[in-house]
Order: sequence, then structure tokens, then C-alpha cells
Amino acid sequence: MIAVIVAVSVVAAAGTAAAQGGDAGAGKAVYDLKCAGCHGEKGDGKGPAAELLEPRPRDFTTGVYKVRSTATKVPTDQDLFRVITEGMPGTSMPPWAVLPEKDRWNLVAYLKRFAPEKREEAPKRVELPREVASSAESIKRGREMYEAIECNKCHGDQGRADGPSRAELKDDWGHPIRPANLTKPWSFRGGASRTDIARRIAVGVLGTPMPSFIDSVEKPEDVWHLTNYILSLSPGAPRYATLVTVTSVAGAIPDDPDAALWKRIAPSHIPLMGQVIVDPRNFNPSIDLVAVRAVYNDREIAFHLTWDDPTESTGDGTRAFPDAISLQFPPRPSGGAERPYFLMGDASEGVYLLRWESGKGVGEATAHGPTKLAPLAGAEATGRAVFAAGQYRLVMKRPLASKDAARTEFRPGVFTPVAFQAWDGGAGEAGPKMSLTSWYYLRLEEPESSRRFVLPPVVAILTLAAMLLVVRVAQMRS
Repeated sequence: MIAVIVAVSVVAAAGTAAAQGGDAGAGKAVYDLKCAGCHGEKGDGKGPAAELLEPRPRDFTTGVYKVRSTATKVPTDQDLFRVITEGMPGTSMPPWAVLPEKDRWNLVAYLKRFAPEKREEAPKRVELPREVASSAESIKRGREMYEAIECNKCHGDQGRADGPSRAELKDDWGHPIRPANLTKPWSFRGGASRTDIARRIAVGVLGTPMPSFIDSVEKPEDVWHLTNYILSLSPGAPRYATLVTVTSVAGAIPDDPDAALWKRIAPSHIPLMGQVIVDPRNFNPSIDLVAVRAVYNDREIAFHLTWDDPTESTGDGTRAFPDAISLQFPPRPSGGAERPYFLMGDASEGVYLLRWESGKGVGEATAHGPTKLAPLAGAEATGRAVFAAGQYRLVMKRPLASKDAARTEFRPGVFTPVAFQAWDGGAGEAGPKMSLTSWYYLRLEEPESSRRFVLPPVVAILTLAAMLLVVRVAQMRS
């Protein structure tokens, strides 16, 4: 079967290394300086920082590499070079493109010394079947294959990494492992191009529950149909915002997250990072992006937030905690650059939080640090959340006016600092263990004057009257 589906060409690892001129001795010096802190001096994944990282650093002594372009377990030198250069999204492995190219090839040569016996077999590069262009028919076929080979059991029906098998997944070393969120191809390990995705489907990801599906597809071209379907799940790479614009609307603002109004508002995409300043640190956060829509009328302001979370958690008091999200503001924004400490304020200067928590709903609070939250009495904030297919959609509303000095007042035309925090309770996130941003800015658009609707027709009428008068005078003179 494999012989029919996959054509392979043998690539000698030693020949590749020689062609690139990798020097293992020089690579050791680079490794000791840049890599040993996580991967360990012996390459066994037991560096000083290893205990803090999730997922754990790669153990090079096993010779097992997740990302490869080969039908065998042995990666090519180019595979190793690419991972060093591009890093591994969703892990603590950064891209090392900042290193000179020669240093990266020297690293490749040195890494191969950790498990030389694993490289006795030459790598065999996979040649994929002829590419199939994306089309409605291809995507439909890809959806059928997605369900037939049970991709949804791990990746979920909509691809948001919320499949029923998620909680049981472990890597070959017994560590819990998360399936990829297929709606975020920019986060894929090993690349997000069509060829990269098709290759992952064909050869799998070594050391993880993701197998090779080359024997599972009915026809060779199904690899491309499945690739086209996976790419159809993504709305495209987000354009990150630097300013959250709040649109002026007339009439009541719906609290239904699925109301038509919210579909007409363009979202501001805000990236979140793991909190790594104080313990407990969050090196591999679950929530890395929130889409923000915001509107206001003459009485209140409303925020519509959308973010992916593979599990709906209200907290059980042991391993899981409530899911939560906060919008953070200075209580009294100044006109200058001074703002409270972005990590939920500090002892000298606090922040105001508009916060939602699963099981409790929307509330208002002050904070003088990530562990010093105090609910505000007489809170007027309201909201409604919907969870479906690994995604939350939430509307939070509160009056524009401030009841007291602890609450932020929202005024049109004013740039107001805003920051975001999010917690995936099902992943054990609570307190300082969160995703967060530093300060952004929020601005309420000035209400549009009704004069812009009145003046054009008035000008048109007056212009027409003037033209008719000119014509009438000309006729009388003639």
C-alpha cells in the first residue's frame, strides 16, 4: 500500500551534512551557549530550565524528532535545520534565525552525535501525490475523510482542539499533550503551508498520538482533500490591532453574543502571552488570542469577546478552576503616559477590572496585584456567555458613567488604556497563572452628527432651484 501511495528517494544523511559543511565541534560551542539550558549538557532534555517548561524540551538521545519530511523515523539534515531556524510554536523553543546560518548547520552536525545509532538508516524523503487544488468539492471530500479517520476525536468537530480524546492524550514519554488547534495554522509546528500540512498528515508526528495516515486514506489524493479541508477551518492569519475602536450605535445594545449587530462589527484581534513574571508562571498558555468588538450608545458600553478554550470549566475545587476573562483599566486615566503596573496593578496603584467568570457571570472589581482582587459593591455590569465547539462568545455591558472613583468612566474621543487577562480553568490556570497583555488603547468614536444626513439633500435641492432659476431667466430674456 505504501509503495503505491508514497514514492521515496534515499538521501544520505552524511552526504547532506558534508554538503552543508556542518562542524560538530563548532556546533557544541553553540549548543552549550544557546541550547543546554533547556536540553541539558548531555542532550537528554534535563537542562536547568526543563522542569519549568511545558511541553518538556526534546531529549536528543532518543533520536526521535517530531517534525520530519521522511517516510522513515530519521529526519533529514534540512528538517533539523528548519526546526532550529523556525522554532516550535506553542513551546518554549524559539526560532534561532538570529544565529548565523553556519552556526545553525554546525548545530545540526552536533545534534546528530547524541544518537548516532538512530541514523544508521538513511532518511527516505516522502514524495506526496500530485497536488489537488482547493474547491468546494475537495473540501467536502476532506470533511468526509476528517470524520472517517476520526481526526475529530482529538481535534474536535470544528478543529478547535476540543475533541473527546483530548484529556487522555500523552506523548511517548507519558507527558500530557495538546492536539493542534486547526483553526490557527500560523501556530502549526513544522509549518503552515499546504505542503507542510499534507506532509504532517502523510508521515505523522513522531513521539505523539498523531500517527501517519498514509494507510488510512482511501486514495492518495485524499491527503490533499484533507489538507484543503483543514485550511478551510481557518479564517486566515489575524491582523493584530494596536487600538480597540468602540463604535457608536443608536438604540439598545443586545446582550446575545450571536445577535446580528456583532456580526457587523469588525473585530480587533489581541494576542495574549503567558504570564512569566511571578510564580506560578505560565510558559505554555492555553489562550493566546481574543477577538474584541465594542460598541456604545448614550447610556452604556458593551464588549463582545471571542476566544478559543477546549473545555468549559466552572471549577471543581481540585484540578480545574473556573474559566475567566478580564478587561483592565486605570480607575482614572491620565492624559500622559503614566499607567498602573500592567500585571493587575500593585500596592501603590490599583486597577479597575470588568471581569467574567464561568459560573458567576460578569462583575466589577479592583486589583492591587494578581492575587489581590476585591469585588466592587453595587456592581452594575451585566453580561451573557455562550460556549460551543471549543469557543466562548461573551458580551459584557456596563454604564458609561462612573459611580465612584474606583470605576473607570468612558467618554467619546478619549484614549483609555486597556489590558486583557484570560484563564483556562480546565488547564489549571488561576491567579497569576494566566494569559495576559500589556497596555493597549481603547477609543470611543465620536457620535456621527445628523447634519451629514441632512445637509447633502438640502444642498442638492438648493442647487437644483438655482439651476431652474438660471434657466427661467434665460428663457425670459430670449
